[in-house]
Amino acid sequence: MDKEKIVTGNIVNYLSRLDDIVEISDNEDWDQPNTLDAAKQDTLLFKKLVEGQRSKGVFIKVGDKHLSKELIHYYQTVEFGEVARALLINSFGSRIMGNLYLKLFGGKPNEAGRVVPIKLFTKKKEAIKWLLQEVKRAKQ
Repeated sequence: MDKEKIVTGNIVNYLSRLDDIVEISDNEDWDQPNTLDAAKQDTLLFKKLVEGQRSKGVFIKVGDKHLSKELIHYYQTVEFGEVARALLINSFGSRIMGNLYLKLFGGKPNEAGRVVPIKLFTKKKEAIKWLLQEVKRAKQ
């Protein structure tokens, strides 16, 4: 990939960066209920976006929107092929969601049987630095 690419999904938007990181953020235009079907459609977009590319780090800006336990479980167990996930939390609501996510699913294997390292951050710069280290480690 020689340039950044943005893909708009239902629930989230994806930004595939040149440094092997994919940023995921809420789609602010999405005004429908967050359903499992919508999440699965978004996941297919992600997989198509990174198809054939190895060693991606995933940066997730945790929003304040409510996600059902079913959706949180889906996002944890689905195989994205990423080497690590950094979750940016910058509000009380996102802190609750991020901590709930880690409490329920941190350190548990996904559908491919892999345990993907996950860390919470309050600063994007620190999250990206950690992800770049994880991507570099995965490429060695």
